[in-house]
Order: sequence, then structure tokens, then C-alpha cells
Amino acid sequence: MGKISFISGMGLIGLSGLLFTIERFIAVFQYASESFPVKLNGSGSYPGEPSMPGIFDNFFVGFLFILGIVLLVYGAKKLLTNKN
Repeated sequence: MGKISFISGMGLIGLSGLLFTIERFIAVFQYASESFPVKLNGSGSYPGEPSMPGIFDNFFVGFLFILGIVLLVYGAKKLLTNKN
């Protein structure tokens, strides 16, 4: 059970990191798509800085990250106690 918890914890942390990276990529893509017509026409104003999402802005990123940490610690504890 410890090995499964450890591996699933690492997977959930990786999944939350992937979701967070995709959110940041979408934010930058949206900023670029809003500023491109201004650069093309040469008139208007640039939108402000891109609004980057925080790590706990999306519920699933925070939830998967915390659940992954819990499973990682639980699995590591089980693996270390079974080896003794």
C-alpha cells in the first residue's frame, strides 16, 4: 500500500503542476492575442500586465497538490517503516 500511495502522490503532484502550467500558458496566450491587434494597427493601448493565476486560484490545482503531498508523505512513511 505504501508504494501505491507514494507513486499516486507523485502523480497527483505532477498533474497539479501540469494544470497550473496550462493555466499560465493560457493566460500568456490570451495576453498575446489581445496585444497583437494593437501592435498590428499601431493605435490603441496595450492591455496591462498579463494576469497570471496563483497556485491556489484553481480549486483542482490546490486540491490535487495537497492530496499529492499527503499521499507522498504517507507512502514514504509506510515504505520506510516496512524496510526496518
